[in-house]
Amino acid sequence: MIYFSSDSHAFHKNICRGTSEWGDTGEQRTRDFDTPEEMTQNIVKTWNKYVQWDDTLYFLGDWSFGGFDNIKRFRDQISCQNIHFILGNHDHHIENNKENIRDLFSSVQHVKTITIEGQRIFMSHYSHQVWDKSHKGVIHLFGHSHDTLEGIGKSMDVGVDVAYRMFGEYRPFSWQEIKAIMDKREITLVDHHKFQTN
Repeated sequence: MIYFSSDSHAFHKNICRGTSEWGDTGEQRTRDFDTPEEMTQNIVKTWNKYVQWDDTLYFLGDWSFGGFDNIKRFRDQISCQNIHFILGNHDHHIENNKENIRDLFSSVQHVKTITIEGQRIFMSHYSHQVWDKSHKGVIHLFGHSHDTLEGIGKSMDVGVDVAYRMFGEYRPFSWQEIKAIMDKREITLVDHHKFQTN
């Protein structure tokens, strides 16, 4: 099985209602947990319910807070051996590769394009208005926005906050779920390609 997720924010106190300094209004939404540890354990338990040891998880950024120890601490609890990591804005420790932290993941990069069952998928932590061959139906998956930004055309936020709204769990999306969603969406042309007929 192949899964996609982003924005776990493990051990992040400001995303938990019980410890947040943000409040819970407008664009700043918190998760209904008392502590970051409670939230993180909920995510670990939920992910491990879906993603098995020999599955593949594409993670689209913002793994954890609290430095190198928490990166490894969170990773060690996830049962999946194959996690491909697309860097987010809070992943500077992983990007800088200090203490070989990158070795915890199957690959680490800023963007990644894969093909599943003949369907190309472009992944980035950030939402794009256009991406390589977006005008030809390539799917774009992103994170970062915590369910506050609707995707354009065949793109979507695969973060755990979107999954919570849709399924009631902070869980990953399977490829089959994403395919079913994208099959119902039309290609949206926002640049000069809308004037081309082929």
